[in-house]
This record gives sequence, structure tokens and C-alpha cells, in this order.
Amino acid sequence: MSEDNTKKIIFYVIGIVVMVALFLFIVKGVKDMVSSQLSESDTTEVTETEVDMAAQIAADRATVSTTEISTEPVTEAEVTTQEYVEETTQELTVDDDVSAPVFLVLPSSVSIKEGTPFYILDYVGYADDVDKLPELETEGEVNTSATGSYPLTLKLTDKAGHTTTGKMVVNVYADSSTSTGDGGAGNTSSEKPKQDFETFKTTYKNDNTSLGIDVSRWQEDVDYVKVKDAGCEFVIIRIGGFDDGSEYIDKYFKSNIEHAKAAGLKVGVYWHAEENSTEQVKKNVDYMMSALSGEELDFPIAYDWEDFSHFPKYAMNLHDINNCFETFCNSVKAYGYDACLYSSRNFLDSVWTNENKHPVWLANYTATTGYSGDFYMWQQSNTGSIPGVNGDVDLNILYLDKLGESKKGTDE
Repeated sequence: MSEDNTKKIIFYVIGIVVMVALFLFIVKGVKDMVSSQLSESDTTEVTETEVDMAAQIAADRATVSTTEISTEPVTEAEVTTQEYVEETTQELTVDDDVSAPVFLVLPSSVSIKEGTPFYILDYVGYADDVDKLPELETEGEVNTSATGSYPLTLKLTDKAGHTTTGKMVVNVYADSSTSTGDGGAGNTSSEKPKQDFETFKTTYKNDNTSLGIDVSRWQEDVDYVKVKDAGCEFVIIRIGGFDDGSEYIDKYFKSNIEHAKAAGLKVGVYWHAEENSTEQVKKNVDYMMSALSGEELDFPIAYDWEDFSHFPKYAMNLHDINNCFETFCNSVKAYGYDACLYSSRNFLDSVWTNENKHPVWLANYTATTGYSGDFYMWQQSNTGSIPGVNGDVDLNILYLDKLGESKKGTDE
């Protein structure tokens, strides 16, 4: 073969290789273009779907009132349920903090046995309107290895710089002695006076009142026929609660509500609450309603949150706990029931805002309450006695002229 032919063959081969490479490059480019167009089409479709969902949510939000601000994330279910007050995702900031933190529980003195460890958070509860965990500083020392009285100064500071101070004395006593004080082991305080139901009737029964009791598993088996014969007209029953992260139903709830109704008593229920989020409240209401099974009630369902001595462990501010109560009311209403707030005079003044004026069940163990707010029922004693109940029982006064405001149990 001549040298010229060899060169021609080489050039032909090189040309073919170049053409194949160019063809493959063009094919790859076309594939990338098609893939890119498909991706853009998919992205456009998803975006349009998200816009449609956002528009629907916005329309749903327009149908509900905006009376509640929550630090909890909003889910689609929250804003499409008409019974729920809208909860926004607005987070409160330091700029929103206008009040100093408060001591919710601060005894003037406590007593502990010599050699017992002392932890301040076992005795003190506190909160802030915005700061979920204000700083607690303690001035003074407690020597639990030596008897004596140890004064402490406590200072609360929130992130906005507001401060509150308080004082407490820790009394350390020997194992063989007793001590006096507001609380703690070793105290020798006189037993609370008992309030028998007959005397209770004489003092508080009139044309505008109805008298009743509230019970839980602590009263165990109750003879409601004897309770009714003693002059009791209603009973508020613990249905269950949320304790240490778990829901529970009071083991005497079913028998209590069945036998109380059979005896001719009016009935209501209360929920012992320890939630620290609106989402948990909603889950617990669903759980509670499953146990209630549509039972007809004569009173609003009471929300009973009272672990204020350990409030810091819940990582809430006062805004959060009030949102929990409002969410409870709205969630209960979605099931066709009304709700009320149960609390003591102290915490009604220091914790609860009750901006929507829900009915209040006041706990204030005194002969004459000085609470100035509105309430439709008063738990006047927690050391009552009545035939049919073994041991202490709470005694309650219902004000008939305010019963209609509670939206349940009216006597027309």
C-alpha cells in the first residue's frame, strides 16, 4: 500500500472518530435540555400546589378570630377547624417583655431535717411573662449539717433585665426535735378544722346557691345515695389528667359518674392538667373525650393546672400557660362542651389572664372570700365531711345567678 493511501485511511478514521464524538455530545446536550425542562415543569407544579394550599389556609384564617398568640407552630389542622382560635407563629422577644418575673410559690420559711440535702427548687416556683426560664440567684447559705435558721435572699432576673426579690428562712432541725414554720418535715402545725356538710348547709345554702362536692380516686367508693340524702345537689368528678408526661383516666371516674347520676345528682368533670404546649393540650382533649364518650354534663369541663411550685421545669412563660388554657377551651368546644378555669385566688391574680372571660371555679379556703374577680362556683373547703364519703372531701358553692353564664346546667 502506498504512503498516500495510508495517510488517507488515517484521516478517514480520525474524521469518523470526531463525528462519533460530536454526535454523542449533541445527544447528551439534548438529554440535559429535556431533563432540565422536566425539572422546571415539576418545580412549577409543586409551587402552584403550595400557592393553592397557602391561599386556602389564608382563606380559612380569615374565618376565625385572632384573639390568641401562640409560640407553637401552626399546623394546617389548627387553622381549618372553625372552633379553634387562630394561633400564630409569632415568637415573643425581649422587646415584648414589659413585666418583672414573679414568684409563684415562695414560703416565708421551710423546715428540713439535719443532714437532709437542700434544693431551692424543691420549695420555690417562679415565672415571667416572656422569658421561659428567668435566672434565679440565691444569697446566703444553708448548712444542713448544723441546726439553726438560715435566711436567704432570692433574686429573679429576666432577659429584659427586670428583677424581683424575695426572702425565705430555712430552719434546720435535729432528728429528735420538732420545729415551726410554713412547711416541710418536722412541723407541728394544728390540723385544719373540719367542715361538716350540715354546718356548711346552714352557712351557705340560700335561694341563690346550690351545694356540692368534688371527688377523685382519693375518695374511693362513694355512696351517692347517702350524699344526696345529706343535701348535696351536685358533684364534680375528676375524669383524669396528664402527669409526668402521660395521660391517665381516674380509675373511679366511670363508677363515679354512673352512680352520681343514678342518685339524681347533677354532674360535671375536671381535667388535672400539666401540659406545657398547645399541641399536647389538643392530644389530651382527644384522649379525655374518648373516655367521656358523649356523657351529658351539667357544668363546664374544668381545667385544673396547679403544679406551680415546679413551674420552671415546664420551660413555659405565663403567655404559654394561658395559651394552653385557651386551647383547652377551644378544643373542648369543638366536641360540643364548654370549659371553665379552676384555680386558687393567688394564681388567678398572678398567673391567669382569662382574656376571653371563661367561667371561673374559685378555690379559696376561707369563711368569706375576698377575691374580687368573677366566679360562678367557689370551692370553700378541702377538709369537708359528708355521709357517704370516707375522709375529707372538697365542698363547693354554686351561684345560680351566674350558672347561665357558664352555659351549662341552667334550670329554666
